[in-house]
Amino acid sequence: MSGAARDALLLAAGRHPLAREVEAGLDRARVERGARVLVAASGGADSTALLALAAGLAARGRIEVAAGHVDHALRADSALDRDAAVASAARLGVGCAVRTLTLAPGSGLPARAREARYHALAESAREAGCGIVLVAHHADDQAETMLLALARGAGLAGLGGMPSRRLLGDGVALVRPCLRIARAALRSACADLGLAWREDPGNARDDSPRGRVRHVVLPALEAVSPGVAERAARTAELLRVGDALLGAHVEAMRAPDGSVPRAALRGAPAALAATAAWMLTGDSLDDAARWQAAEAAIDGSTEPRRFPLAGGGVLRVDAHALRVDPQGAGAAPPDSDAARQRS
Repeated sequence: MSGAARDALLLAAGRHPLAREVEAGLDRARVERGARVLVAASGGADSTALLALAAGLAARGRIEVAAGHVDHALRADSALDRDAAVASAARLGVGCAVRTLTLAPGSGLPARAREARYHALAESAREAGCGIVLVAHHADDQAETMLLALARGAGLAGLGGMPSRRLLGDGVALVRPCLRIARAALRSACADLGLAWREDPGNARDDSPRGRVRHVVLPALEAVSPGVAERAARTAELLRVGDALLGAHVEAMRAPDGSVPRAALRGAPAALAATAAWMLTGDSLDDAARWQAAEAAIDGSTEPRRFPLAGGGVLRVDAHALRVDPQGAGAAPPDSDAARQRS
């Protein structure tokens, strides 16, 4: 592409209506003006749109942009995704670092791939002098995450979905500036700007919980109330604030040993006691047991009750407090702030 054509593309990207939305997302995530960011470029429509819009904002001086692609090498054609990401970045005049993963087959592969991808992106960001990695999770992704959290009874923390910003590690932050933008709008931006992208065949599958929510549940909700994903994403922000306020209230109740005195819960609704149980145990106690423990905490009985935790240990409700009793290595109560930042 000639320099003039690239300049025209960057000008169009910077003037696109979604560029203002992305910039607002950067503002909400406290990304300073002039910050150097690395856009995670998968070669798909969402990240291609984000890369173009970020490059357009860079041309206006809002940020400085680099790009990074992670090849999981799990599909025979994954190199085509890599080539698409590199080509899109080159067309925008952005350098794109590529890292290829070596992942052993077996259980937990999706989670291991996700962890390895974020680790690789953080390394690429540091090498490029970037303190921030931008990813293109959007309103539909957020709505899917919220619905899955609702299904498993994840409480306010889960219903709050993905945070707009979290620490990725070693001074690098992960930022999601597109959480209020619908998937369809990002695809339209690619079309408006004449950008090509690769389709991930996995996104068309509906044989996983997220796939069923994406292809069955969300379309049904959209038919009932158009714009549901964008409203859900905004609601997630309210829920995250509510979770933070409620968490601070429960944290103030905790004794020096980390337990929650039952006296502080006397006369409280079961939902407050359930929040205390969640803060003590995180995801190691299932929803039904969490509410059983909450009822035990406020029922006035002094009889000790024990609720086994996944991975070892128990949540104990005794005459005086809710507390976690470790049984074996790794059964210490989770850090409540860390538990809220795992997404």
